[in-house]
Amino acid sequence: MEPAATMVFVYGTLKRGFPNHPRLAAFGSPFAGTASTAAPVSLVIGPYSVPFLLPSPTPSSGRLVSGELYSASPSALADLDAFEGTHLGVYERRRLTVVVEGTSREVEAEAYFADASYAEALWRRCGGEAAEIGGYTMEHAGRYIPPSGRSPGISGLMQAVHGFIATTPPDN
Repeated sequence: MEPAATMVFVYGTLKRGFPNHPRLAAFGSPFAGTASTAAPVSLVIGPYSVPFLLPSPTPSSGRLVSGELYSASPSALADLDAFEGTHLGVYERRRLTVVVEGTSREVEAEAYFADASYAEALWRRCGGEAAEIGGYTMEHAGRYIPPSGRSPGISGLMQAVHGFIATTPPDN
């Protein structure tokens, strides 16, 4: 008997038509529909135009975030964990409830959130509530720098995140 698949909610570069979607397809995770979060969460854009989902740090923060659902086998989920750097503290996989588009059906899914060790600092550095977005767009993806264009490996992203957090934001 094959282990049950896990529903995974993606909100950024893994969506169809976005830069990292071929990886998701290669992991053998079939598309299960479009959805949005059932409760507000914070989505911000960090270094390299990488999207980060965060638990809403304040009661007034957060938005409903749009994305896509995929059915991931246990091996596909392990591949996604490796890609998202869960072993390095880049992202952590957490459960959340999403609403399938065009229905009122709620689904429990897993999503990759910025690791709790830096999530709130990243939210503040990005501009807090003013920087939150409801979805990662092709415009964001146009500024995305893939792993091949960064410091080596996923650890290069962590270095960039911590460097980004440590800098003072530019005046708007």
